[in-house]
Amino acid sequence: MYNSRINKECCPLATFSERLKELREAAQLKQEDVAKKLRISTSAYGYYEQGRNEPSIEALLALSVLFDTSTDYLIGQTDKKMASSAYNYTDNPSEKDQALIEELKKYPELFSELTANPEKNIAALDRYWRFIHRELKTFR
Repeated sequence: MYNSRINKECCPLATFSERLKELREAAQLKQEDVAKKLRISTSAYGYYEQGRNEPSIEALLALSVLFDTSTDYLIGQTDKKMASSAYNYTDNPSEKDQALIEELKKYPELFSELTANPEKNIAALDRYWRFIHRELKTFR
């Protein structure tokens, strides 16, 4: 479970259900609103907040995107809502940065999504990438 015994014994961090409710209320959403976004029943979502059930990995990722936070924050592994970005913006992009932008332009749908709301969408893409990277390590 996301509210693991290990987490409770060693770390005084909030549980998944507490974090989920806190984030939903901060976003001024009803349980029904979040359930619709996840395409699940309101009662199934309510069970998440009650700690009676856990979301699938896909639902956990969707929740992190919806609430603009990391999955680690949701499951109580950190108190940092967002992973720190390793990229620092500059007005004079390097040749490497320019090459990256040109490469991204080869994928117009992705480029359009990323540039529509860069801070949010790139952060979400980074969370997905980190998740995939961690999962791939478990299979090696």
